[in-house]
Amino acid sequence: MPICTTCTRWLPYLYTVYQSAYNLRLDQCPNCHSFADPYVEHDELTLLIDLLLLKRAVYRHLLYNRGSGPRREDGTIGKDSDEQHRITSGRELSRWRLVLRLGSTLTFVDAFIRWSHLSVRPASSELEKSLILSPWAIETISGFATIFFGCCIETIAFHAGVVFACYSVLRALNFRFWRSQSDIRKEFRFSLIPLTLFYSSFTKLFFLFLLTIWRPSRSPLEKDGNIPVSMPFNFDILSVLNFMTENNLDREWIVRNVMGGMSAGFGLRVILDINPLFTTVIILFGWMTKTFVSRLISGWIGSNVATAEAWLASSIP
Repeated sequence: MPICTTCTRWLPYLYTVYQSAYNLRLDQCPNCHSFADPYVEHDELTLLIDLLLLKRAVYRHLLYNRGSGPRREDGTIGKDSDEQHRITSGRELSRWRLVLRLGSTLTFVDAFIRWSHLSVRPASSELEKSLILSPWAIETISGFATIFFGCCIETIAFHAGVVFACYSVLRALNFRFWRSQSDIRKEFRFSLIPLTLFYSSFTKLFFLFLLTIWRPSRSPLEKDGNIPVSMPFNFDILSVLNFMTENNLDREWIVRNVMGGMSAGFGLRVILDINPLFTTVIILFGWMTKTFVSRLISGWIGSNVATAEAWLASSIP
């Protein structure tokens, strides 16, 4: 059922259609007296920008209100939309299909970003230079396929860990009592968890993609395969400034882990509606699961595309 993007109150409809699909009027929420869902009139670009900015209302629109049927001029609920039947009868199945489509696309983008960073290494011979410069070389294609397969395994492990942690937390909070508190909790389904995580990863992948275009002057892989990021324990201002320099600060690691973890926790906060401490525990458990799986496959990944340390450096520590 659709909800108000401001106060999360359940509503029978979000807008009214007059004569044609383009002649519509947004309805007001009777609880907060604001428009029930202003994103009904916005285009895809606006939704993407607000999703990158981590706006709570766009999450509620995409997760709960996307595809909801309108009310007709005669007062009936519109049922001519292709998505309306799936929403009323098989909404859970349609969500899982969207998770598979969105997950495969974003995993491919993540694999390309990792491949672009891991493939940056000094060439010791002219043959290696030619292989690195050629994007259609067999070694290059096989290396990307290996990274893509590794990203798929890590993504499945992270999402499985988060779903299990969410189930455990909700079980500890008495799941039936938790769902009886608000309308947004009543509409909670476990298919919303991976879908929310994928929506939250847009911000992380956007900045990581920018880092593939504007690379740092010195790649972390050129430092003997290690990431020498160590926070100074003294509070000398010069030491802090030295730590913030480009040679010592791994921007990809910060974007992937810090920003990615914060955006994922924010997304879970929208659908779970619980204390941020619980969402932090859930994300940490997902990280632990992904780290364990990453270490299991690091030897195989490192033998094909890069060193095991370089693969682990691009993953959750």
